[in-house]
Formats: sequence, structure tokens, C-alpha cells
Amino acid sequence: MFPYVKITNYYIGLYNIFNFFAVFIILLSGIHWNYRYGVKYPLGLGMLFITAPFAFLFGRIFFFLFLACPASKMQFFNLEQGGSMFLGAFTGGILGTFIYLELKRVPKIEGLEIFVPYIPIGGIFGWLGCFCEGCCYGTITNSIFELRFPMGSPAWAEHVHQGLISPDQFFS
Repeated sequence: MFPYVKITNYYIGLYNIFNFFAVFIILLSGIHWNYRYGVKYPLGLGMLFITAPFAFLFGRIFFFLFLACPASKMQFFNLEQGGSMFLGAFTGGILGTFIYLELKRVPKIEGLEIFVPYIPIGGIFGWLGCFCEGCCYGTITNSIFELRFPMGSPAWAEHVHQGLISPDQFFS
């Protein structure tokens, strides 16, 4: 796992970077399709400035409402710690897109149809962010495509807690 990138003295979470890329790729692909093949609605990358903050905010709200323990609710404002939840980010992204489409006077359903085919590509980037953070790692396998997580990582701790591996097991 590789959860952070250090740039000078700042740590930037790969989870947030990949989620931003997910929104960016969906919007860029949809806008490209709109101007190349579509009706040519007045869409632009300014949509990113509305959609991405809503996706970030709602992802964080959903995480702290549904996944965080009650004692850590004040961590909501600590941007160096905490998390996000895909369902919230997806909901916030849709809401931000609706707001942008309303501002540009684009029909909502036709506007959303431009971006829907690219949501799975954004999901791939979102999953890569989760994987780098250490929260969506899968389960035990004997396949040739298995990954080994270091002792003490969230995946290792979860598998020990579930009794899938022994506490002294590092690689198997």
C-alpha cells in the first residue's frame, strides 16, 4: 500500500488524488463526446469546479455519518485524516452536475446521459484510490494474481481479526 505522496513537507493522499482523477476523467470524456458526436450543449471544464467539491464534501459527510465511530466525528474538519465514501461522492457528483446543468440551462436527463457511459472508468480510479489507502483490498485467495500485504497493514489486521490468517503470518 502506498497511501500518500510527499511533496516538500506536505502529504497528499492518493485516495483523494485518484478520486479527483475519477471525476476529471468522467467530465473530460463526457465533454469530449458532447462536442465531437453530441448535440453540443454548452459544457466545459468549469463543471469540475462545481462537481468535484460536491463529490468531496458528500463523500466525507457520508463517511462520517455511516462509517466513522462517534468519537471521531470532529475529525471531519481535519483534512489530513479521515475518509470518504463512494456512495456519498457519487451522490455529490450527481448533485454538482445537476447544479451545473441548471446554470447552463441544459436538459438534466440529456445532460446526464452524456456522462453515464464514463462512470465505470471513474469507478476504476476510485477503486485504485481505495486500494492505495488500504480499505478495499479483497479477500484471501490462492490465485496467481494474489497480493501480499505487509504485517500491520489494514488488510492484514482485518484478515487476522476475521481469523483468515494467523497473527504471526506474514507471507503465505
